[in-house]
Amino acid sequence: MQNRSHVFLQHMDVESFQYDVGRSKKVKNWKLDKSGRLHKTAYEIPVTQVFNSRFGMFTLKQNCYVVKEKGEWRILWDYQFE
Repeated sequence: MQNRSHVFLQHMDVESFQYDVGRSKKVKNWKLDKSGRLHKTAYEIPVTQVFNSRFGMFTLKQNCYVVKEKGEWRILWDYQFE
């Protein structure tokens, strides 16, 4: 997360952004990657961020996943790119 913030704030001169959180979808037997922990239930949530940068406006769309681990809810970002 820190590298992501650094790139947007320092390199691209982004001062603010807008975001939209879409509707969640229940996913059964989900893993972050092939060797990751199996979560019996996860919630996939599409997130859209719109940035105004020195290079113009751009949109980043990514899914995040919400799982419950050891009694606490966690947000997981899928950075596994194909």
